[in-house]
Amino acid sequence: MKNFFELFALKPNFEIDQIELEKKYLDFQKQFHPDSSSSADIEKSITINEAYKTLSDDFWRACYLLALKNIDIRHDEKAIKPSTETLMEILELQEKIAELSDKNEIENLRKEINQEFKSLILNSMKQLEVNEIKISAQLLVKAKYLKKSLEDLKIRKNKSK
Repeated sequence: MKNFFELFALKPNFEIDQIELEKKYLDFQKQFHPDSSSSADIEKSITINEAYKTLSDDFWRACYLLALKNIDIRHDEKAIKPSTETLMEILELQEKIAELSDKNEIENLRKEINQEFKSLILNSMKQLEVNEIKISAQLLVKAKYLKKSLEDLKIRKNKSK
């Protein structure tokens, strides 16, 4: 696996300079753009795009940091299993989402879930810093389920217009 942090000459850390990342990405795009480079460079361009997408998003960057420690969060078939408690919480949340029809209620729940989602990511990275990899992974698994719930709420909100 190509190390995306090394590709962009960044320390493998959750906190990164987003402006520096974007600047390096744009420089790479100029250098390896498919319209102005060889077919061999197309593969580099694909890797650069994937690396940028991963590192520019807090959740995917956190998952990637765990992937560097051989913990898969991204791929459901390989991912660690969520705790029973997490599964029960998400099931209840999905039932709540299914019952909502008021646009304001949907938006309020979205804000609440988004806040918890961000908190889980930060807490996961704090656990990773102290080498509590399993705890970090469980927090990110829950965040992954909340991310899906946020997507469901977006769909629900669009239907309620």
